[in-house]
Amino acid sequence: MEAVDYGILCLIPPIVTVALALITKQTILSLLLGVWVGSTIINGWNPISGFVKIFPDFMIPSLGNEYNAGLVLLVTLAGGMIIMLRETGGAYAFAKLMSRKVDTPAKGQVLTSVSAVAFCYTEPCLILGTIMRPVTDAVRVSRAKLAYILDSLGCNLASFSPISSYGPFITGLIATELTAAGLSGVSEWGVWAGMLKYNMYSLFAILTVFIVAIGDINIGPMYKEEMRARREGKVLGDGVQPLTPEKKAEFPEGYEPTLISFVLPMAALFVSLFAVIFWTGDLAANGFAGCFRNANITVAIMVAFICTGITAGVVGVAKGLWKPIKSFNTFVNGMIELINVPFILVCAWSLGSVVSTMGTGEFLAGIVAEHLTPGLVPGLIFLFGALISFSTGSSWGTWSLLMPIAFPMAVRFGIPPAYIVGCVISSGLFGDQCSPISDTTVLSSTGGSCNHIVHVMTQIPYGVTVGVSALIGFLFGGLTGQFALSIAVTAVVLLIALFVLKTIARKTSKADTAAAA
Repeated sequence: MEAVDYGILCLIPPIVTVALALITKQTILSLLLGVWVGSTIINGWNPISGFVKIFPDFMIPSLGNEYNAGLVLLVTLAGGMIIMLRETGGAYAFAKLMSRKVDTPAKGQVLTSVSAVAFCYTEPCLILGTIMRPVTDAVRVSRAKLAYILDSLGCNLASFSPISSYGPFITGLIATELTAAGLSGVSEWGVWAGMLKYNMYSLFAILTVFIVAIGDINIGPMYKEEMRARREGKVLGDGVQPLTPEKKAEFPEGYEPTLISFVLPMAALFVSLFAVIFWTGDLAANGFAGCFRNANITVAIMVAFICTGITAGVVGVAKGLWKPIKSFNTFVNGMIELINVPFILVCAWSLGSVVSTMGTGEFLAGIVAEHLTPGLVPGLIFLFGALISFSTGSSWGTWSLLMPIAFPMAVRFGIPPAYIVGCVISSGLFGDQCSPISDTTVLSSTGGSCNHIVHVMTQIPYGVTVGVSALIGFLFGGLTGQFALSIAVTAVVLLIALFVLKTIARKTSKADTAAAA
């Protein structure tokens, strides 16, 4: 098909999708209509042809992608693991134990945040959400706050880990640009290591989670979610459905859930997870760090979910909860419960394919290239990268688009490579966390068992606060040349913003209390 320049029309599909999602609160409907609008424009403004072409041109090819197909299978298997922990009472027993020590919302949020470090080699959205959800429910933390924590510590935490899939991908992009720029003697891993402190969106998004948890900072729509959870014990609003249907386990008379129903499956999860990582990454040949870089993390997680489910099933059989066939059927039923999540992912990927076909990323990147001036390079790279990643839901796609533009400009204007790489990586991760069509955002809604639109709406104020702070920091660094000092500038701006927002939230709380009295 001959390439077509859609110009500003390429922004219509993502804008329509986001607007509909905010108005209707219907994720699948909004995504489908966004894909249809884009397909209609691509197919000569013919809505019938556009509708028919959705399936062969966008949906079916999205499942042909190896990574996407693996993620669909992973999410489906996660449903089986979740139901096994629920039905055997493992999650209940763990929550009961933790509730003795974790007795406040702040402690529940901090424990969840700290626990995410154990999954720094991959995004913890699904696994951590499954483990911690009963604990946060017990101390009345809203599902929206849980989903926000999962999302903030998902892609952002993984971007700092050299043993995640993020590290090798980023260094691969850096290596290409180093070669093109003729910078011999400079290591791509050295640039990556130097970039970490300038990956300011991720750095401060992670720190903000802990500040928000410890300081009990609930801003914007999150305030309503948290106050309802604290006062009424409702972690979800009335009439609001989570992304995945939720059921509570009903144990047979005489069956008492014990901690062994949690400990053994979790042991199986970690043992099988690392065993497959070491095997697929060839530990003997590549060493520990190299093993993680070369391993198939997605396959490792899938195997871990299956082994966790099997172990939970065996525990249930041993305790007389069910027969082996019932155990297997329970696992399958759990996969069925999550069937809408893969469809949402397919719709999101289809929209990503639409905006890619229409050149949305290239359009925005072109605007960056036209308006770059030396002092504004870092700030504009971050700003437009954030717009691209939010519109496309893809951090890796954003990095691939912007790195060939940003890196040569940095060399030309004397900007440290590590600094400009930090701008690019930060910009992509903003959208990866905040965009409603990002798979990370969908997985966080799933792991937190939160309504997807509620999750997006409640986390955006936090994401935008961090994003604006990082933008000011990058502008300061570019205009003054004080690149290291821009980290402190970002920190100061962020702390002031959070203090102001907390003050506003406190006044709102007092007004609500007075009105209720």
